Amino acid sequence: MKLTAPSGKEAAVCAGIGAGGALLFLYVFPRGALTTLMHDVLHLPGPGAGIALIFGPFLILVVLGSHRVSGANGGALIVALTFALALALVVRLFRIPTNPKGAFGSVFFIVAVTLLGLVLEVVMALRSALSPPRRCILAGILANALLLVFYWLVIFPRTAGWVKWGDVPLLMGICLAAGVISGYLASVLSRALSRALAFMEKE
Repeated sequence: MKLTAPSGKEAAVCAGIGAGGALLFLYVFPRGALTTLMHDVLHLPGPGAGIALIFGPFLILVVLGSHRVSGANGGALIVALTFALALALVVRLFRIPTNPKGAFGSVFFIVAVTLLGLVLEVVMALRSALSPPRRCILAGILANALLLVFYWLVIFPRTAGWVKWGDVPLLMGICLAAGVISGYLASVLSRALSRALAFMEKE
């Protein structure tokens, strides 16, 4: 699939997907939900389990899936940036309670999500080096790992404390596995959606 600069319509669609993804995340994972699921239900160490297993893969699926469908340069970055800004705006305007450990809606959060989108954008541009499924998987791995490390080094020291060295291998292993799964799912789902849209256009 040839990548081109996003048209106005494609940019608007990407922005809409980003905003919709942010609203969906806030609805599915309200305040404390990630912490309860990760530590009280799954008994995983922290901080970082929720980012590695839930938030990062969710964001990758939204951003990478929409990028694959639009096929436009800059699409992943637009979705990621819109996701971050929409979530921050909704949280502040409507005073929606979120887990303070995740710093959702903060400047650091916006930077983290934007960096994830940039990594996805760069990896997906390697068209001649890797097939689309492999690019998606590699993008998922690198993006999820970057997001987790950013949280460990920049956000969590301010909100939840430093991660223990002994917990790093387990959490990073979860992060990499979740990155593989989210990248693969984004590839499969976007391919199916692209075929469905192409079929609808022929009708």
